[in-house]
Amino acid sequence: MEEGFLRLSRRFFSNEMWKVAREFSECEAWLDLIQSARFDATDEAYSELIGGREISYTRGQYPASISFLMKRWKWSEKKVRYFLSKLKKKGMITTCNQQGMTVITLCNYDDYNPIKDKPKDNGKGIDNDKEINDLKVSVGELRAELRAMSQKMADKIEDLGQGRGNKKKKDKEIINNIIPPTPPKGEGLNIKARSLFETHYRQLFGSDYYWTAKDAGAMSQLLQKLKFQREQKQMDVAEDSILYALQYLLSSIKEGWIFENFSVTNINSKFNEIVSQAKKKAYSKTDIGVVLKDNSTEKYKDKGW
Repeated sequence: MEEGFLRLSRRFFSNEMWKVAREFSECEAWLDLIQSARFDATDEAYSELIGGREISYTRGQYPASISFLMKRWKWSEKKVRYFLSKLKKKGMITTCNQQGMTVITLCNYDDYNPIKDKPKDNGKGIDNDKEINDLKVSVGELRAELRAMSQKMADKIEDLGQGRGNKKKKDKEIINNIIPPTPPKGEGLNIKARSLFETHYRQLFGSDYYWTAKDAGAMSQLLQKLKFQREQKQMDVAEDSILYALQYLLSSIKEGWIFENFSVTNINSKFNEIVSQAKKKAYSKTDIGVVLKDNSTEKYKDKGW
């Protein structure tokens, strides 16, 4: 019999049988997500300070890092990521990392925890309040983009106005507005670095990174720091070498606060701390060297950061 409900009091999850330390089964983990997700429905998203960050989430959502779920379910990191990926493929959950922490949304949450006297919406699996909040965020981002575009257009109009006395100069400026100019030196490196970061993030967390204008500025600063470090050590500063140093830096972040809040701005602001920790780990792996990608060892080589 698949219809109807089997009523289960929330007091069950305070019972010693549930709270006993053990490795969860997948069924228990799924039940744990259902009972942990926010139940109360409010007009505005609920905000909570988690890990030093203010995280907003609504009914049917649950903010939980990978490391937290590892400890809670007594699972390995690989098993947690595989389980969440399987739930996403089946359309049972979605995840979002835009706030610097994974927020899990349970699809069709109202089917498991319906609100009394509220008509069921069979056409949508995610709470309407969440959709309204998401729309508000999108509208805010769109307004910011429109303001930036308006400023660029105003700057171009001002530049064109300065050349009114010279028709040839004006024509040239109009042509330049039609044909994209050659990217300035260093811009190509930023594009490659962004692609490298987004690929690395996708491999780590199984979701796309939400890139902002603030991230673009932080990435430029991060690349400058890597280049400066390599110049000080008289090392190669070609694009491929700097990208290699960036990849090595990102790969060295495997745990701790930075890993749980993996973003370009955080990595840039904690650059010296990350480099210091990475060097300590590299020296401690072996008395004379570090383990390379092919599992061989050699004396520790400074990566230029």
